[in-house]
Amino acid sequence: MIAVGMMSGTSADGIDLAAVSIDDDTSRPRVRFLATAHHDYPAELRDRVLRAASHDAATAADLAILHAALGDAYADAARAFISALDGRPDVIAVHGQTVAHLPDRHATLQLGDASRVALRTGVATVSDFRSADIAAGGEGAPLVPFGDHVLFADRAPIALLNLGGIANLTLISSARAEDVIAFDTGPANMLSDLIAQRGGERFDDAGRTAARGRVDDTALHEALAHPYFARRAPKSTGREDFGATVADALFARVTRNGGSPGDALATAIVLTARTVAEALARETPGGVRWRELVIAGGGAHNSTLVSRLREAVAPIPVRTMDELGIPSSAREAVAFAILGAFRMRGLANTLPSATGASRAVSGGAIHRP
Repeated sequence: MIAVGMMSGTSADGIDLAAVSIDDDTSRPRVRFLATAHHDYPAELRDRVLRAASHDAATAADLAILHAALGDAYADAARAFISALDGRPDVIAVHGQTVAHLPDRHATLQLGDASRVALRTGVATVSDFRSADIAAGGEGAPLVPFGDHVLFADRAPIALLNLGGIANLTLISSARAEDVIAFDTGPANMLSDLIAQRGGERFDDAGRTAARGRVDDTALHEALAHPYFARRAPKSTGREDFGATVADALFARVTRNGGSPGDALATAIVLTARTVAEALARETPGGVRWRELVIAGGGAHNSTLVSRLREAVAPIPVRTMDELGIPSSAREAVAFAILGAFRMRGLANTLPSATGASRAVSGGAIHRP
């Protein structure tokens, strides 16, 4: 089976696509990476997504129109991507764009009309992956660890870190799915991007501005007091916890202390690195020594962040997912391709140990062309 995954993360910078080939061995399927691509959101669409996700006064009509517009954007990206593949895909998995994730209220919302993708590509399309897990008592997140386990169970014990808008860890201590621990550690690129924008940049390219800054210990201490960091796994978070309010507070504290935008960025990066390291230490099962920490996501290209992470988790070796044969930026799209393939086969594609659900479910709504 050839599966295409499409992922739009909390950074709302565009659409990551990946294609994989998956064999029919349901006990331990082999996955072969085929291709990846990225399509930026048009600036106007990205602005609409960020407004909706920040819970500004978006009406039901606004959300419906955005749902349709995102569906068109996904369909355009899928058609362009598929046209360059050697084989025709059997399924497209569309995560959609999260505009609200409220696990404490048992609710989540991803926009993007997948029916448009199915009809315009002629390929069965799966969307709405999170609702079934929430219905089973889970948080609906994280879901990517299911794909991580399929890909890397034979490398256990291994820890995987995704650095998207939010940082999330997958801890695979053995080949058994029930032993997987996965959770969001806190903010990553989303917080840095918001702070960069307050300093006049869209984002801090490769962490260059942060590299010139100095950490504000007072601001860091205040940020570390956020109650989310003290919670134990399983847990998940998003823009609701670490969006504009947190960015404004950190930026304002650094500014009041006489610091620069670079100092605020340096502080945000150390916040990410420290909370990852502390969560990794806290949630590591007794007796487990990690072979490696493998990083992926857009933050894997931020050399300053990667350097701070190496310092924070030493002596655990840190590698990028590129070194394991999957581009770092494609990791989540690959995972959703795997989830989509399992859904089309009617197989469970969630890990209750990661989401807190009462049982594993086969999540996702199937849209036929």
